[in-house]
Amino acid sequence: MTTAPIQAPILSSAANEVAENSGLGSVTSPQVERTQRIHYLDNLRALAMLLGVFLHAGLAYANPSQMFWLATDSRSSILLDISIWVVHLFRMSLFFLISGYFAHLLIQRRGVQRFLWNRTVRIVFPFLIFYPFLLVAMFVVIVFSLRYQSQPLGLMGLIANAAELDPKGASTPPLTAMHLWFLYYLAMFSLLAALFSKFRWLRFEGLFNRPWVVALTPLTLIPAIASSGIPMPAPESFIPQWWPFAYYGLFYWMGWQLYQRETLLDRLQPFGCCIAVICVVLYVPYYYWMPTVDVTALARGQLSSIEPTILFWESLLTAYLSVLLVVLCLVLGKKYLSHSNSRLRFLSDASYWIYLIHLPIVIFLQTLLCAVAISVWIKLSLVILLTFLFCIATYIVFVRYTPVGWLLNGKREFP
Repeated sequence: MTTAPIQAPILSSAANEVAENSGLGSVTSPQVERTQRIHYLDNLRALAMLLGVFLHAGLAYANPSQMFWLATDSRSSILLDISIWVVHLFRMSLFFLISGYFAHLLIQRRGVQRFLWNRTVRIVFPFLIFYPFLLVAMFVVIVFSLRYQSQPLGLMGLIANAAELDPKGASTPPLTAMHLWFLYYLAMFSLLAALFSKFRWLRFEGLFNRPWVVALTPLTLIPAIASSGIPMPAPESFIPQWWPFAYYGLFYWMGWQLYQRETLLDRLQPFGCCIAVICVVLYVPYYYWMPTVDVTALARGQLSSIEPTILFWESLLTAYLSVLLVVLCLVLGKKYLSHSNSRLRFLSDASYWIYLIHLPIVIFLQTLLCAVAISVWIKLSLVILLTFLFCIATYIVFVRYTPVGWLLNGKREFP
């Protein structure tokens, strides 16, 4: 089942694990590491989680991309469409980069064996435990949506037509990892990180001292982007695909390299405005050339139909935009978010739980509002607000100080 071009994951639970249980924070001083969290990465993760809920909430109202979302609304906004693809370009890449950073930190501080056990507890166990419940929840929400809407649009319309043509369900689509694909690939990346951590060639010590090499690095992403399709889909299949390793693997490796090299971000801070302007300039042709999604072609597994020349330029723009936007997030985060913020810290702690449960809630609320004749922006605000209220309330009551919270983020004492 395909639910979105990119699904929201929120995890680098190693951040909380290390910060809470090991007392590690800034990597510039061993003494500081034992007493502080790495605030800017914590805060960036929390804000990226907010953007994830915004992305999934907005997809129902984003014209024309709403047509491959499960809860397509009759009202729409092109401004939302422009906004969600900006988020799409960097959010998942940022999460993999943060995960690579903390993988390096954990391996160096705790060793390979404890790192692997940590990743098993924080990634594999939650995937195995929550997947059946989320699968049932998504099934219930889809059935409700099909019965609630008289004339479902977009992807839900295709499901309704398929059900009419095949009432016995003989052509039921195969199971996928759904939005938990991030955990699925992160587990594999963690295994590879442990395997290759002993090889010094993985570190490329002098790479970041050669600006021309760094400037050409995004070019290595082009084959993966071109192979996956424009826009890049979520690799939800349980059969591993090569392009997520080539694409997200590079960002994971970049995070690995960033550990103990954060002075690079300080050196890039004077160029923050320049990077932002370049991103705006590159995004205009990127969005203009982006192919219109055809849900019929999507049902056949054809994510986009685009001329080879345009595909190359779109892939090139995607590569540089994704890298530049991630770098911009890190530079701005290091400059403005390197301080303790109790609200963002709480949100960061809750982010794993929100990532796990938010998607069926979002689709349920979008379905309820489909027939309501109010502004798109009011609908979007209601979906985001009610989703967060439900997720935060359940996190406080059922997760934060319970075994579920211990599994996701480590044991926490009552205040």
